[in-house]
Amino acid sequence: MRNILMLMLTVAMSTSLSAQTATIKGKFQKMLPNGADVDRVFFSRPDDGGLMIVEEMLKSKSDHTFQTELKPADLNVIRYVGVFDEQYPVYVRQGEKLSVEAGDGKVNYSGNVSKENKVFADWYKLIAPLRNYGYTKKGYTLSTDRYITLLDSLEKPVQNFVKNIHTGNNSFDQQVRYLLPYSYKFDLLMPLVSGLTFKTKNEYPAQIAELIKGEKFADANLWSLPLAYNYMANFSFVKHILYNTEQGIASEMLVSEITDNQLRAKFVLAHAQRGATQSLVKFLEGNSKYMMDDKQKKELALLLRRAYLQVPGGSWIDFSYPDINGKVRSLSENLGKVVLLDLWATWCAPCLAEIPALENLEKQFEGKDVVFISLSIDTDKAKWQNMVKQKQLSGIQLFSNSEPRFIQDYEVAEVPRYIVFDKNGKTVNFNAPRPSDPKLKTLIESKL
Repeated sequence: MRNILMLMLTVAMSTSLSAQTATIKGKFQKMLPNGADVDRVFFSRPDDGGLMIVEEMLKSKSDHTFQTELKPADLNVIRYVGVFDEQYPVYVRQGEKLSVEAGDGKVNYSGNVSKENKVFADWYKLIAPLRNYGYTKKGYTLSTDRYITLLDSLEKPVQNFVKNIHTGNNSFDQQVRYLLPYSYKFDLLMPLVSGLTFKTKNEYPAQIAELIKGEKFADANLWSLPLAYNYMANFSFVKHILYNTEQGIASEMLVSEITDNQLRAKFVLAHAQRGATQSLVKFLEGNSKYMMDDKQKKELALLLRRAYLQVPGGSWIDFSYPDINGKVRSLSENLGKVVLLDLWATWCAPCLAEIPALENLEKQFEGKDVVFISLSIDTDKAKWQNMVKQKQLSGIQLFSNSEPRFIQDYEVAEVPRYIVFDKNGKTVNFNAPRPSDPKLKTLIESKL
């Protein structure tokens, strides 16, 4: 009897926990540029004009599905499931199980499809023909005449759809009535960004011409949307490069046309953080006047400092990390000497392949004002220590633990990386030749 009661209690507790858990699962078909299928799907939340990844959901190797249980902070709010530019909104409550199957611009919601998720499901059914142009592999080859006709046929239904959103969830309704019109404008532009071509201005659909003429970016609330930066960047590309056939970086041309001051400042910072400029220093210096408050001014100053670091004559950004003996060493201790900074990791095969050439180069500069600093971005300190000792690596060996500030300051996207500073701590070459290349020796000698 006691065992039966315990079993009933266990089942009851299991059922209770299941009711408290919300789940998202599904399938997502998306190809990488190399033709391979993506191996993970991202669950994200809106953040600073874009999306912040909350979780990477690995796809099953057997059936290519993904699944995750949601945390309380991700319930009863709009979140996004997707990859790259293809992101689908979801709204999940406690105890619900939602399935999302997507790819090529189409999506199907199943399982616990609440009133909120039905809005999203119906929306994507409505605009599916348009997304066929912007999200399929050869959408740009489809008929331009059909594209024009399609936009004309969608204009009123889209307006009516947004007007008639009434789920009973007032907060949700308000957010989505604001989101979907921008989502639609984003999808209007996607075919053009993806390669759909018109030869002259007169051939463009009326809706595109009206959007280009009427969009002044006067609403600071746009930045609350996850598509804000990408929408603004796509708009500037279509307007300046395609429609007006201008030359240059489209997003840089857009800055002076943004009429809301806060939106302009945020766009400048976001664009600088992405580094998509001809000259980051020039872009930041030219747009520093648009910063609205101390926080933005400090952020721009930090970005400018990092940008200066990368150009010849710019100043290094100091750092301090422990060496193999635990002593904290700083980059600035080496003023008066030429510094070769080697960024590496024990798991990096190209880094390890360069070690003999690096050691040989160091021997050639013995007794001269040159310092060799090898800074590991490993996170396994024991593994780093063992390799340094076993290989008897020379020079100053430092362990960064892949510290975020350093990674950001020096924009460490990959290793190996070799950086040369002169005796005054000024950048000589932020991406110098590898030690196996004789040009590195010549570069160092030129600064002695």
